[in-house]
Amino acid sequence: MRTTTMWLFATLFGCILAGAIVVPGPAPSSSAAMAAAQVQVPADHWRFNDGRWSFWNSGDRRWYYTDGTNWYYYENDGWRPYRFDRTFGREGFERGDYRMPAEGTRTELPRHRVYVAPR
Repeated sequence: MRTTTMWLFATLFGCILAGAIVVPGPAPSSSAAMAAAQVQVPADHWRFNDGRWSFWNSGDRRWYYTDGTNWYYYENDGWRPYRFDRTFGREGFERGDYRMPAEGTRTELPRHRVYVAPR
């Protein structure tokens, strides 16, 4: 009786193992299609790129940078002084006594690029 039970479990285990080997998993193209269908909007995060730290704000869908004196945002392949006019800085951010540089004040805009995710 013990030998019969042992042979039965060995046969069952062999069938399960053979089935796992023979039955193919999902095709690579279908998993790639599923990944492409699940496009996620990145959450707010900091990223180090081109020697500088920049901040991605998902509400505004753009990059921000500060040189320690002024804030800038990245738009149309270039940096612009930031005026705190959109959603960034309205929730969970203390603005303090920051003032936009006055008209005519010479400020040197950053020259580094931002990270662009591959498509």
